[in-house]
Amino acid sequence: MKNVFLIPFIFILACSNKNLPTIDHQNTRNFQFTYEVLVEPTHGNKLELWLPVPTSSNVQEISNLQIMSEHLAYTVKDEPIHGNRYLYVFSKLGIINPTTITMTFDVHRKEHGNISDKNADPNNYLGSYSNVPTGNIFSKIINENDLSQNDIRGIYDFVFEGMHYGKPKSVDNIYYKSPWLNSENLYGQKGVTRDDVVKLYQQSKNDGGDYTFGKGNSIYACNIGVGNCTDYHSYFMSLGRTLGVPVRFHMGFPIPSEREGIVGGYHCWADYYVEGEGWYPVDISEGDKDPQRKDYYFGTLDNNRVEMILGRDIKLEGYEMGTTNLFIYPIMEINDQTSSAFSKSFQYKEI
Repeated sequence: MKNVFLIPFIFILACSNKNLPTIDHQNTRNFQFTYEVLVEPTHGNKLELWLPVPTSSNVQEISNLQIMSEHLAYTVKDEPIHGNRYLYVFSKLGIINPTTITMTFDVHRKEHGNISDKNADPNNYLGSYSNVPTGNIFSKIINENDLSQNDIRGIYDFVFEGMHYGKPKSVDNIYYKSPWLNSENLYGQKGVTRDDVVKLYQQSKNDGGDYTFGKGNSIYACNIGVGNCTDYHSYFMSLGRTLGVPVRFHMGFPIPSEREGIVGGYHCWADYYVEGEGWYPVDISEGDKDPQRKDYYFGTLDNNRVEMILGRDIKLEGYEMGTTNLFIYPIMEINDQTSSAFSKSFQYKEI
């Protein structure tokens, strides 16, 4: 383990990035977000924990970041490839009592279309990730379906038509039943049933594999055709990048329409680059869940969200695995072994 400078107790950051344009506060939503993790005792064993920390950008302003960690020491680190930030908690002796780590921050989020984002080099968003390959099967799909880098809407529509939103973990799960999935349809390029989707999920849980929904596995997405936002946008990314179109992957949280409440889980989306015009956002899974807004989500994003992380295969200092496929929820190790001995919750309120 490399030596790091650790800061205990509470830390407040302005979270304002230099050289970012001022956000037009029309069509902007203002809210406070709370990200809380309750860590179970480690009984003298070394504890390490990583959490994503949001940054300001062309479309959101992050301010009044406060981190409360009780007695645990931590530092906020920069991830150099995508410009992300993350919280790193380290305790050589671990903890003997349950400990809560709370991160709160204010968000001014803008509804937006295309942006310039001159700080991002499009050439950095053309390669493959561990679960998002390019070429091979995607070249075949592109050729068979006449997809083109000059028709991004055609790629959007292809993914939209080829995917079906669903996360069925068992036969009594809501996503297994109508209107999500049904017993008559076959899904994906392999023509699988909803029972096959459940079996793949359960097999993945048993063997720790990534060939299931929610892993952002673009091979799974095109083969099986049933998944969540990670799968839709990984599929879009593999097709776009195979065609030579820079595509980025964004991950954060959706914010419900009420003035305050609980956020149940994460959300992700993508954007693609057009030379001389900038980055255009897409949210295919939201368009699929609400087909009346399909056109809206091609080129526009609503303000009911906060971005936490950009990119895939995020490199975290001190993490035994080196990189993480997706990084939105806490990652924890006890004595350098992955652990799930924590609970997490997310809340928001209008400000």
